[in-house]
Amino acid sequence: MKGLNELDILKVAIAIEEEGAQFYGEMYEKEDNNTEKKHIFYSLMQEEKNHAAIFQNLYKEAVLKREKEANHTLFQEHVPELVQTFVDYFAFSEKNTFSEKSQSFKDIINEAVDQEYRSLEFYFKLMQCAKTQEIKDMLHTIIREEEQHVVKLKEMIYFKKTNISIEEHIHFVENMLDSMKDWVRVIDLEDNIIYANRPMKEALGYYVIGRKCFEVIGRSEPCDNCVSRQCVDEYGAVHKEEQINGGVYSVMSSPLRALNGEVDAVIEVLRDVTEAKTMEAEIKARNDKLNHDLQIARKMQYSLLPKTFNNDKAALAYAYIPSEMIGGDFFDAFYIDPSHIGIYIADVSGHGVPASMLTMFLRQSINKDELSPAQVLKKLYRKYSDTHFGEEIYITMFYAVIDVENHRITYANAGHHTIPMVFNQDNEEATYLNASGIPISNWMQETEYENNVRALKAGDRLLFLTDGVTEVSNVSGEQYGDERLKDFVLRNKEKPIKDLKDLLLKDLRVFQEASESKQDAFADDVTALFLEIK
Repeated sequence: MKGLNELDILKVAIAIEEEGAQFYGEMYEKEDNNTEKKHIFYSLMQEEKNHAAIFQNLYKEAVLKREKEANHTLFQEHVPELVQTFVDYFAFSEKNTFSEKSQSFKDIINEAVDQEYRSLEFYFKLMQCAKTQEIKDMLHTIIREEEQHVVKLKEMIYFKKTNISIEEHIHFVENMLDSMKDWVRVIDLEDNIIYANRPMKEALGYYVIGRKCFEVIGRSEPCDNCVSRQCVDEYGAVHKEEQINGGVYSVMSSPLRALNGEVDAVIEVLRDVTEAKTMEAEIKARNDKLNHDLQIARKMQYSLLPKTFNNDKAALAYAYIPSEMIGGDFFDAFYIDPSHIGIYIADVSGHGVPASMLTMFLRQSINKDELSPAQVLKKLYRKYSDTHFGEEIYITMFYAVIDVENHRITYANAGHHTIPMVFNQDNEEATYLNASGIPISNWMQETEYENNVRALKAGDRLLFLTDGVTEVSNVSGEQYGDERLKDFVLRNKEKPIKDLKDLLLKDLRVFQEASESKQDAFADDVTALFLEIK
């Protein structure tokens, strides 16, 4: 399109139409034995000539607009190379198409329609490449003419003849509108109905023409929110919903412009959406009930979370934000006896209701009297296997028992890859409670877990978390990660643990650049437990 102006585009259009006229003229001359086909080719030739004449007039107008010389050559014998390239792209290449492949009236016209479709595609491609509004406007005019040509060819097929009267054209358009299920009407600027399609007449009675638009739907005066008047005032389509005969109708009003561009009527399409609105109300009621049930489930799940504590032996604080209304992360901290605290954190595969159901299974299945984390996980694995959950569902879990009298922790891991961290305000480094084991699942008949033991000291703090923390992503797709988490812990190691949870959430939100409206929006459940040994 570089270097082309609207005159060049019109040259292309004229050349294409003349090429078509020449092609159909050759078919007309060759057809000696079939009078009907000869007449068809003659009519198609005349159509192409008429379109060429339309584009020639547009060319003359464009030349005058540019104030060119009066004797400017309309279309020189020597076509510029670039324009000729466009014509060659479009040109009728198979001269024997009609004589060999198209025998019937319908076949021949359909071949002509296909050629028009190709022409439209060609002009649309040019429009996509157009750099100026002037060229786009010209191409829009050409495309509109080609579209009207397609309609005329379709009318030929419909009436099975080439000469279409104005009455037949009106019948063709009305038949299309009458075939619609939607109601279609045209209203003048005084609210009088001047046209209604058959479905509307059948529904409201055939006496609708000449009546007021509001009268036929049972009103005595215009609607307060009259969209037909609005669309005239606003020069654009306006939509509303209207109650008619006990049903709900979607009404789309659009201004109907005369040839001079002035709006002199309104065309409206009315669609019965009663069934859809009823279904929408039912779906909303079900969603409301589901949300109510989920709210109850959320409250129940939160009620099962441990109470924070702060006594002379230990202190607990945590942050928990499920990605959905109910989450798949679960944790607990409890006193097994006066000297031992049991603590675990678990992450169920998936989110939402299925994952939350398994958190209930966890709480009911864990033996809170057992001092061996390995035994707790082994029994839990066995019980899980007995339930015959699918292999795609599993639970990762880290379980620990802390001897608060002797400052010692015993722990075991069931596939929880976000390893707990130990840090102390007196130390410059944080360490990890490394351990391994397969998740609670149906992957194996039986499995063993190993207890790991480590000494603790007063002031040690333990951070238990799920991967929802380290996998928080920013706008660039970068994850928060283990190193940022470690850096956060060491920067804030002297802060009270009741503050650490809030500081961590703030750091995560700053990292992901969350807006105030999305303060609780994380892609995964975010869970972090801080336990301090005293």
